[in-house]
Amino acid sequence: MIIGTAQLIRIGVQFCSVIALSRLLSPQDFGLVGCVTPVITFVGLFQDLGYGQAIVQRREISQDQISFIFWITAALGILCASVAAALSPAVAWFFHDSRLVLLTLCASASLLFGSLAAVPSGLLNRRMNYRGLAFTDASAAALALTSAIVSALLGARYWSLIIAAIVANSFTAAGYWTFARWKPGRPTRKFLDKDIGLFGANLTGFTFVNYFSRNLDNVLIGRRLGTAALGYYDRAFKLLSFPIQHLNAPLHSVMTPLLSRVQDDKPRFRAMFLRAAGQLTLFVVPAMAALVSVSDDFVVLAFGQRWAPVSPIFFYLGIVGMVQPLSNATGWILIAQGRTDVMFRLGIVTSLITVGSFFCGLHFGGAVGLAAAYALVEAFLKAPIQYSVLHRVGPVTAGDLCGLEIPLLLSGGFTLATVTLVLRGILAMHGVSLILSAILISFGSAIFITAVRPQGREVLHETVMLFRRLLR
Repeated sequence: MIIGTAQLIRIGVQFCSVIALSRLLSPQDFGLVGCVTPVITFVGLFQDLGYGQAIVQRREISQDQISFIFWITAALGILCASVAAALSPAVAWFFHDSRLVLLTLCASASLLFGSLAAVPSGLLNRRMNYRGLAFTDASAAALALTSAIVSALLGARYWSLIIAAIVANSFTAAGYWTFARWKPGRPTRKFLDKDIGLFGANLTGFTFVNYFSRNLDNVLIGRRLGTAALGYYDRAFKLLSFPIQHLNAPLHSVMTPLLSRVQDDKPRFRAMFLRAAGQLTLFVVPAMAALVSVSDDFVVLAFGQRWAPVSPIFFYLGIVGMVQPLSNATGWILIAQGRTDVMFRLGIVTSLITVGSFFCGLHFGGAVGLAAAYALVEAFLKAPIQYSVLHRVGPVTAGDLCGLEIPLLLSGGFTLATVTLVLRGILAMHGVSLILSAILISFGSAIFITAVRPQGREVLHETVMLFRRLLR
């Protein structure tokens, strides 16, 4: 409940950030930072080697092992920040913009803060100290938004985005350490046991290959089409990702330790996953379906008329947003059962599919074509492959996953058809009235189709209880 409340705050803050900064900054400003972000993200893949998750997943872990993990991740943070700083001239050369040298140098500081936060974050999750996690995350989001808006109003332009990232990461690290109340032991020459090493190596391998499916689109658009086109794509992607990230991340923090503790009780494991994933999809899929159906009006209302080119990109990325939440949630199953080896191999296959769609879509249709190709493979190739692999691993079956996803996708199709043919075509609605009507239709049809199945009625019952507790 604490995590849920904090995430509602973070979602609200992030939504305000997307809208406010889009009106204060230009597409070129977002495009410049979008050129730096893939580099920082790539180097950051190696800042903790998955050991933070190992602290959460392991049934037993000693103080000496945790201390060893801390000193390793701290050293990796310094190394990653140094590598990112050293790459700054290459980034400027690749994107043909000398301003990126100093931007990359400053952005690299976030890598050190991220490494320092890995162990206390893992300890807080292992102890299920959600109060500390929630307070820190919500406060960091609010401080980042405040610093970004103030900086932008003072004329910092694209620097306001870098300042916000540094503020958020430094405050998060400080907050986690405060609540963890843990001190590392002295550095030793002892090594981690084989299981922790393999767990971390496979998880890092998955993160490495998954990076390309999450960031290569920015690199390709920035390189071929320029910073303005990348700015439009960045805004569309932020609209897609902020509700997904800010719901999946806290659920990951909650569900991974919970599922790890019941990994030997397969029926209970399956039931817990389906309840959590059912509530996640019931909230996200109808919301994304509503926004997809009114993408033109929503983008203009949120960002202003100058951001109208975002609309067709967001339409296709919104389809990705309808499928991706459940696909992301399947990672809980593999991590909680220690099957990061399967996760790594699966990541290789799905990442290759996504990267191929980027090249094909960009070649034939620019940024809009890339988004369309991405949506196509996400729905018809990646999701079926993931569900098939999860079915073999168990205890959650492909039928369970399809039972959660397919009814809500049908509801989303009904919403799109109703909005296009009736609200727009016959009633000629537009603007705020159209958006509100689409949201009501989308959630109404989703609740109706969910209530038809017994499993769906259980999800609805738990959702109602959750909202009652939130209101209290």
